[in-house]
Amino acid sequence: MTPRAAVRDVESAAVLAAAQDGDRAAQAAIFEAYKDRVARQVFRMTGDASSVDDLVQEVFISAFSAIGRFRGDAQLGTWLYTIAANRVRNWWDSQRRRRRREDIASARAGDDPVATPEADFEATQQRERLYRALGELPDKLRESFVARAIEGMNLHEASAALGVPISTVSYRTRRAEQLLCAALGIPWRDE
Repeated sequence: MTPRAAVRDVESAAVLAAAQDGDRAAQAAIFEAYKDRVARQVFRMTGDASSVDDLVQEVFISAFSAIGRFRGDAQLGTWLYTIAANRVRNWWDSQRRRRRREDIASARAGDDPVATPEADFEATQQRERLYRALGELPDKLRESFVARAIEGMNLHEASAALGVPISTVSYRTRRAEQLLCAALGIPWRDE
């Protein structure tokens, strides 16, 4: 079965209703149909492969805890994207707090931060540069950029998933592009 067919199957009214009634098989079908998509989204938003599994688990725990309240106003994938974006926002906040604590501890101990080794392959280096630049963006710009440029959502989908107006998604995406180009040393041209 293709991934698209699996998604269509789990979005059927019967599977959703069963999942809302606590049917573990229906919930497992939803998990299997969406886990890779959610994992890609989480990785693209965080750039941290070591956190993906934990965050995906958190997304589905939240989703299945709240699936009884899912009204079907949006597609199931859009709803899961929104939950994942919220989980990643929480992760960003915890990472910032952790970095602050580590910086304070390092300053007290006089330690220099340990440099990470550069990747052996050029593609890996470029990806690391991109994710570092993404990590420096304000959260709201980053999530709009990831939704539009990396996940390939159109403005309407990104607007629904992020819970902001279309014009806001458009502005944030363009601003993120400008900042990323500047950080990566790439000329940016407004089309």
